[in-house]
Amino acid sequence: MFTQLLSIFIIIASGYGAKKFKVFEQKNASVFINYALCFALPALIFDKIYHVNIDTTLINVIATGFACSMLGAAAIFLACRFLKFNKATTVSAVLLGMFGNTVFMGMPIIKGFFGEDAMNEVIFYDQLATSIPISIFGPFILAFGAPAKVSLVQNVMKVIKFPPFVALILGFMLRGVPLPKVLFDALTLFAQSVVPVALFAIGIGLGFRSIKSCYKSTAVVIAGKMLLAPFIFILVTIVFGVNFGQIWMIGILQCAMPPMVLASAMIMKAELDSQLAVAAVAVGVAFSFVSLPLLSYVFSLMA
Repeated sequence: MFTQLLSIFIIIASGYGAKKFKVFEQKNASVFINYALCFALPALIFDKIYHVNIDTTLINVIATGFACSMLGAAAIFLACRFLKFNKATTVSAVLLGMFGNTVFMGMPIIKGFFGEDAMNEVIFYDQLATSIPISIFGPFILAFGAPAKVSLVQNVMKVIKFPPFVALILGFMLRGVPLPKVLFDALTLFAQSVVPVALFAIGIGLGFRSIKSCYKSTAVVIAGKMLLAPFIFILVTIVFGVNFGQIWMIGILQCAMPPMVLASAMIMKAELDSQLAVAAVAVGVAFSFVSLPLLSYVFSLMA
């Protein structure tokens, strides 16, 4: 895991350095993210879903991870109320606490921990516990802090047209249909670019200047998302006597991922707490180099 974390750090730092040396501007990060979301990630999702073996354990892991993330977000909401944050900050903090970076950070970390065979579970977890839920519920959550009205029909249409969702559905529909190997060769080439391109984009988009002005709200988000939620997940596995195997470890790691870049972008687009949106992602990425090795140590004790 440490080698993989170092690789992630180098790629993110390269993106951050490219911005500092004016090779790219911060706004250019959206170009890389759009490529990853519209081309590379759909190729990866289709390939993995087409070949994935789905069992009840995987569904239980995803449901548990999603529920624990929601509990963590609820704790963030209560903390924001206790600290008397304004509505925009509270709504922003809750959304950042609900959804983690389960693809762009989750993939390389879990691959380094468990190998290529774990990628099917990573993709399935991301789609059912992160990407689809944020596409559906994100705008409704943001509506509590923004004056603009939310259209259910428009949100449903956005989800249906979202390239990763289209790839997910096509992957399921064509599972029993023999497809030529050359197609999967091309998809593999696309898929191999997901992680480096996305991490480089995260580096370009990182900003640490806003941390001073929102350190309290940032700390609340990080504590709820990256510490409390996975702690609840671990507690659930202990209480229910779960057979603590690889698939449950994957679920806990996914639950502990830093705040999602897409959630940050949605907050800035809704003109809520943009400083918190940037700071939470930046601090979350940095904190993951501490929290994830700590989880690795916990796994060694529980195994």
